[in-house]
Amino acid sequence: MQILSILAALSVSMLILMNYHNKISINLLSQKFASLMHLSPHTLTFDLAIYTMGVFLLGILSVVFFFAPLYKSLKDKYTAYKRELERGSISNTSAEAKIGVLENKITVLEKALEDALKKQN
Repeated sequence: MQILSILAALSVSMLILMNYHNKISINLLSQKFASLMHLSPHTLTFDLAIYTMGVFLLGILSVVFFFAPLYKSLKDKYTAYKRELERGSISNTSAEAKIGVLENKITVLEKALEDALKKQN
């Protein structure tokens, strides 16, 4: 996945380097529409390299703003799942400790019963 982003950045860099001297015009208000509205037509003229860089940066920003909430949500879910696993392992550990204590008590009681039976005989 990183290789695709690196290739995209390199290709945009090549486009910028190859078109630094070319111009691009963007019509904000076309000639026909301006004449219908009785306004003057408006066009913006940019260097193609600056336009390409702007579109690339806007694309990066839109991806970041789109996926940042998704990433945060998944990270929160992951930490909650991790906490739940830790709680489960702690409860399993405490249950195993309780079982060990009970087994020791049973052993002690069996030994005491055997000693009591020997004293009666």
